[in-house]
Amino acid sequence: MNKKLIASGTIASILLLNTGGVAFADSNKLNEDIFIKGADLNSQQLEETKKKLDVDDGYKEISITTNDVAKYTGNNNLSFIHSSATITPKKFKKGVTVDIETPENITRITKEQYTNAAITAGIQDSEIKVASIDKVTGEGALTGIYKAYEENGNSLNKDDVQNANKEMNDLASISEQNKGQKGYSDEALNNAIAEMKKEIASEKQDGKNLTREDISKIVNDILKENGLNKILSDNQINVINNIMVNVSNSEILNKDPKAYEKQAKDLASNIKDKAGNLLDKAKELNTEENRNLLQKIWDSIVEFLKKIINWLLSWF
Repeated sequence: MNKKLIASGTIASILLLNTGGVAFADSNKLNEDIFIKGADLNSQQLEETKKKLDVDDGYKEISITTNDVAKYTGNNNLSFIHSSATITPKKFKKGVTVDIETPENITRITKEQYTNAAITAGIQDSEIKVASIDKVTGEGALTGIYKAYEENGNSLNKDDVQNANKEMNDLASISEQNKGQKGYSDEALNNAIAEMKKEIASEKQDGKNLTREDISKIVNDILKENGLNKILSDNQINVINNIMVNVSNSEILNKDPKAYEKQAKDLASNIKDKAGNLLDKAKELNTEENRNLLQKIWDSIVEFLKKIINWLLSWF
């Protein structure tokens, strides 16, 4: 099982080849469609994977091996790689979008988590599709990205990529821990994360040097706006604070905070468009709890007044 979990890391080796789209200069954007295939697929599995990802002869084809993963992650436990992906530059639309073509086989990471991580790493204006012929968790989606940086001489910061991978795993853990919790959804969490990134990037455009306290206020305010402040534990909120400190310090954000803000804004808007009802559930729960609290206070006041009145009446 562990081998398959790690093999899932190659899923977004997609990002490997997106280094052309990592930098914000137009000359560095991805300019061709790329199919990243697991090197250990047999011919039948390869054709099945291509079909799932709608790959045609126009795609440049790249193989990802266990040696690639070992080189860039230090993990030598792989025995095979089946996970595959495509990455396509957006010619007119902006932002990063991710679609999981085999959701039944990507068992842990969601498309919103992939997209948030891609933004943290610096991926720009690309459409990513992910597929696997067998079950993998998908949490190693950024592992192959280092290879692309090296081959393309891109200046994307290594720490940004590592933080993106950690962010993705942390958000997946928070969603697992809150599964079934009333009012919670992974979409609501990732929408809040995107809004936090947008706000931090906006502050950076004004030349503000954000302290940990500043970031904590942004995190708490946005969690409250999204109805998540009473759902998440203190430890989970602290994890999110650490994610946002890394975002604030990232090279990719500080290089061009305006472009980073646009990426995060696009993601938040996309989540709201597709999952607005799930976001509303958390907000409604928060409003209901506030209403219940006020009702309890009012009931206490009424009860107190009744006792006073009854006491006064007892004198007559």
